[in-house]
Amino acid sequence: MTEILVTDVLVVGEGCGGLTAALAASEQGCDVILLGDGRPPVTAISTGFLTYAAHEGFTRDQLLHAMGEASGKGLCDQALLRRLVDEAPKELGETFADYRIPVERAERGMRARRALGKSGRDLLSGFGTEFQERDSVEDMTGLMMEFSSTHGTALYSQLRKAVNTSPKIKRLRGSALVLEPGATAVGALVGGKPVTVAARAVILATGGLQGLYEFTDTPETLTGDGHGMAADAGAALVDMEFIQFYPLAVREDGIPPLFLYPDFPKLSTLVNDQGENVLRKHLGEASQYLAHLQNWDQLSALMQTEIVKGRRVFVDFRETKPADWAPDSLTGTFLSKFIPNFREQPVQVAPSSHYTIGGLKVDVDGLTNLPKVYAAGEIAGGVHGACRHGGTALVEAITFGRIAGRHAARSLNGDAPRTIASLLPSERKAGAPARVDEAMTKLRHANQMALGPIRDRARLEDAGTRLAELREEVGGFGWSGYGEMQQVLRVERGIMLSDCLRQAMLRRTESRGTHARSDFPQTSNDWLKKQVVRIVAGKPVFTDVSL
Repeated sequence: MTEILVTDVLVVGEGCGGLTAALAASEQGCDVILLGDGRPPVTAISTGFLTYAAHEGFTRDQLLHAMGEASGKGLCDQALLRRLVDEAPKELGETFADYRIPVERAERGMRARRALGKSGRDLLSGFGTEFQERDSVEDMTGLMMEFSSTHGTALYSQLRKAVNTSPKIKRLRGSALVLEPGATAVGALVGGKPVTVAARAVILATGGLQGLYEFTDTPETLTGDGHGMAADAGAALVDMEFIQFYPLAVREDGIPPLFLYPDFPKLSTLVNDQGENVLRKHLGEASQYLAHLQNWDQLSALMQTEIVKGRRVFVDFRETKPADWAPDSLTGTFLSKFIPNFREQPVQVAPSSHYTIGGLKVDVDGLTNLPKVYAAGEIAGGVHGACRHGGTALVEAITFGRIAGRHAARSLNGDAPRTIASLLPSERKAGAPARVDEAMTKLRHANQMALGPIRDRARLEDAGTRLAELREEVGGFGWSGYGEMQQVLRVERGIMLSDCLRQAMLRRTESRGTHARSDFPQTSNDWLKKQVVRIVAGKPVFTDVSL
């Protein structure tokens, strides 16, 4: 018989959105189960910037314009954006004070203060073995924590300390896999064993889906698990065509794909493997150096235009001199560690999937269209429109994490749903050998080439054919245990979510924000609307919502 765990609020995910949601709900007197898979979230490896965490020097109208028009390109959910702008200073201020998070002033806001003399791994050393085991950080997360500036790690560690000392929060290591449609019961694997968590409210805070791309500067484990589970239960998704890419991520063998901060000298250039200056080639003689182009979305699109044609792209620092580099340059520090002669040879780079702008459609309290099911942080969509304003990811996650946690706690009624039947698929299924690694590799490559920073109808339609073939192949996989079942389910949902992205990108026949179509390069007022998608009978069904 499947074990049943009963709680008031179940929070899935342990980034700052999940941690703050769990703390907020517990402080309202609720019993909380916090379910995480033990892998360090993006918060732990972030740069710790908190843009517009305080409003000193900016009016409300200036902030709404900067985030809604200049960045969001007119597609932000205005109700969400207004709530974020109006309530972030209070929510962030209380978070810093209540959990003793040290911050310092930064341009346009604040930044979590780094712990001097400690690595990211050192900061997490008190939280159990999961952050010391090499097997738990097989992707780039481990190297990032070792190298990390530790700003985000310091923020994360303080929130984790608060969670660990709360008598109302029970932290479990495991994975949520199935959300019962129309209810708040979740089928999960905890310690490798099937359990049902019977909650009175569920808050999803599982992060983005950048790991569905071949090249990402975030943990490759971000494969949209929460998105897929919620979509299977009937949750609506919004703005799925908008994925933020960082253009200058190192793509050299054996080196973690950390992105290069724009603190390099002004004489840095971008060249392809033909020796051509990429900016001059696409933008003309006036654009020779990287300093001439401040639009990262445009730069990502230009670079991807080269890459899809089979060319490699490099940052060339050979015109720079040692004196041109600031002593505290993060780019210089990182490259010196991994490529000591980086000023003598070009460094290969590529756009990396960096942030998922779309996600579950939520209201101003973080509530999805599913009763008592909330979303907070990167899994939620709508607030950023067509492009996220830099440095606001942590601000959004903390603000709406706290809002969702409190709202869930104050809106509880009735008992938690009880079921004696397991919500999970069967432990065994007959079928072909489950070649999940091979299937995920195919999926990521197809997405990188067709759903990347530059898109067109031909490649999007070709990707549709590839996804259909892959869906049929994976649908024939069998499994011989819950662990293998989870891996197959992840790939199946990854294919489903990728097709949501693909169709949203194909339908939006314009270029706006992070969405660039080479066959529709102009912005169109006809597309001042959002695309909402739900999975019906296994297929994406779209609805356009005018603004």
